[in-house]
Amino acid sequence: MWLAAGHDDLVGISGYESWFVSARDPESGRALWIRHTRLRRGQAPESAALWCTVVDRGSGERPTVVKQVFDAFPPAAVADPGRFRGEAVMAGQDVRWELAITGGQPAVRPMRPEVLYRAPLPRTKLETPAPDGLVTGVLDVNGRRVDVVEWRGTVGHNWGTGHADSWVWLHAAGLDAAGQGWLELVLAKIRIGPARSPWTALGKLSLGGRLVPLGGLGRRPRVTAGPARLTAQVPSPQARLDVTVTASDRDRVTVAYTDPSGGTRAVSHAALARAELAWHRHGESDLTMSSDHTAYEYGTSQLIPGTTLRPLPEG
Repeated sequence: MWLAAGHDDLVGISGYESWFVSARDPESGRALWIRHTRLRRGQAPESAALWCTVVDRGSGERPTVVKQVFDAFPPAAVADPGRFRGEAVMAGQDVRWELAITGGQPAVRPMRPEVLYRAPLPRTKLETPAPDGLVTGVLDVNGRRVDVVEWRGTVGHNWGTGHADSWVWLHAAGLDAAGQGWLELVLAKIRIGPARSPWTALGKLSLGGRLVPLGGLGRRPRVTAGPARLTAQVPSPQARLDVTVTASDRDRVTVAYTDPSGGTRAVSHAALARAELAWHRHGESDLTMSSDHTAYEYGTSQLIPGTTLRPLPEG
């Protein structure tokens, strides 16, 4: 795709690219999720969008969601592993952000083997340029300043010619005894003709400074996924990770992602969730961990019963 592949002048090719930052401060009950996206559908002109979701449990209100669609990527906006800057205006709401991400963790490319990044399938490619960092800066939400001071966060980068049929994205930090461990996990089903594939798991677990691969081709997980809860058993060489995630209604937003190949995906995103993990490794004692520094996203081509999509501009 354009920035990912280094070709910014492609025409007539359906595809998308997304950079996002996700960060949270459970002590204050605040979290953020910001996306900078580009979209092209066939011969249609390319469009860009800036999204911002802010959770503030102390306000007693539902999360703020603002999205603005542009004919071209705003020249003043920035999205990269170390910095996010932008502004979005929608229906009388105005959100601005200026954020820096520090941490020094190496980037993660969870898809294995590496050839999958060049293959037609899966149609979505993903990497995590900043898997565990500290996010600092300022949000201005409808004239109200929110100081972001070393919130635990991550930066993601996705691109491709279409979204998966269904997926889960999960990031949890503050794991292990020192609170330095983290988990980056994607579960996905793809459509092949009229059929849907079984779940595939891709991810990395950082424990004690050691990076452990999770899932991969040939290692099928057991998954029960929905917008408010996930249970999964994810295999790893000589080990298994059991995952349970819960996301409350007050912290979730449900929005539509436009698919470049046609249609949409219903996406439920909780910028503030809770994860319970159990790490089972052959020959070692089981390790249990929990994290309130967790973001959880569930996307599907199907309707999500009992939910209403936020009314946002398409693109």
